Amino acid sequence: MAIETIESAEKHGYDRDDAIHAMAHHRWLVEGFDEPRIPGLPAPDLYIGPAPTGELIEVMSYLSPPRDVYIFHIMKLRKKTRDRALDELERRGNQ
Repeated sequence: MAIETIESAEKHGYDRDDAIHAMAHHRWLVEGFDEPRIPGLPAPDLYIGPAPTGELIEVMSYLSPPRDVYIFHIMKLRKKTRDRALDELERRGNQ
């Protein structure tokens, strides 16, 4: 399995290691969180978890078969993202 970080994902001051830590220790995971940004790609997954500093961050990634993960968004958790994620998890019945 390869984990790739798209360069623009790090524009908010967090890096690949922060994202991997948040993904490994996530508090919430919403699979298929949003529509694909690029037609033909899978729907992205949203991970909400702590960076190594403990600050909650949001990480968006997609899986590319067979097992590669592409991280394209890493930033401090926004209230609107948290609220939307929790609403979606509640709607799906798996909060």
